[in-house]
Amino acid sequence: MANLPEPGRTGPLAALALTAGPRYGEELPILKPVVTVGRAAASDVVIDDDSVSAQHARLEWDMGAWRITDLGSTNGTAVEGTKLAPNIPTPLPYAATVRVGGVKLQFREVARADPESARAGYVAPQKPATLREERHGFRFPVWLAILLVVLLAVIGYLVFLTLSAPRVGVGVGVGPGHPLLALATRAAAP
Repeated sequence: MANLPEPGRTGPLAALALTAGPRYGEELPILKPVVTVGRAAASDVVIDDDSVSAQHARLEWDMGAWRITDLGSTNGTAVEGTKLAPNIPTPLPYAATVRVGGVKLQFREVARADPESARAGYVAPQKPATLREERHGFRFPVWLAILLVVLLAVIGYLVFLTLSAPRVGVGVGVGPGHPLLALATRAAAP
């Protein structure tokens, strides 16, 4: 599960305590110096509530203090009643009240925690490659392929019509009994 300590760590660096609801008093440990908080199982701190986004917020120990960043969540994040702007790190002091979606929490300090040394040894996980990054080389656009097929079909149809249609004027001409030939012959005679 995402809330278990990583190998080599002795305990949490801080905690988020639920201050309302059916899980009142439960503490969610902060096990790394950079964690994501959200509803998704891939989050480091999982809060299973419909008002919490899959990747809702990020907690980070940096420059000697904790910061919280709303990750563009649907229902927002607030510290001490002040709603945070998305993607802007905000200082998070110990004992502060935090609202993640509709869930109220209190950020708590943990005894014997050493976030400074944890941050020094922290290596950020590698971001998974997006589908666009995985693609390489030339890709022929599908819309262009469809356009070429339609254009070739139209040209083929026109060629078929041209070759199979009866030719007008072939075999029909001005013969010996034609009235225009008779007029032309009379006018030419002296």
